[in-house]
Amino acid sequence: MIHILGEITVRPGMAAGCGAASRETYFPLAEKRGMTLQNAWMTPPAPMPDKPNSLLFLWTVPDAPAWWRMRYGAFDPQVSAFWRSTETMVLERRRVFLGAQPSELATDA
Repeated sequence: MIHILGEITVRPGMAAGCGAASRETYFPLAEKRGMTLQNAWMTPPAPMPDKPNSLLFLWTVPDAPAWWRMRYGAFDPQVSAFWRSTETMVLERRRVFLGAQPSELATDA
């Protein structure tokens, strides 16, 4: 299992709008690419009218071939159009890909 943690930092007062746009447009596109949403969070945990919020989305794909299919799917023009449509709301985006550590690393102290 590979986890994909996406963080979207939004302008003050834009958390609800960006979250709604993500659910309406991006989520179906991500699911088409084989991604499964595991959880969603916001930090700070309340909308901030005068400070940025970050929206965090934890997705999974089952394995490395699925990860590559998901990455290739990012070139879908609909995905690019979604990110362009959110440019006025978003300050920064980052994504971290997480997988299990090799067993020899997991046992080192």
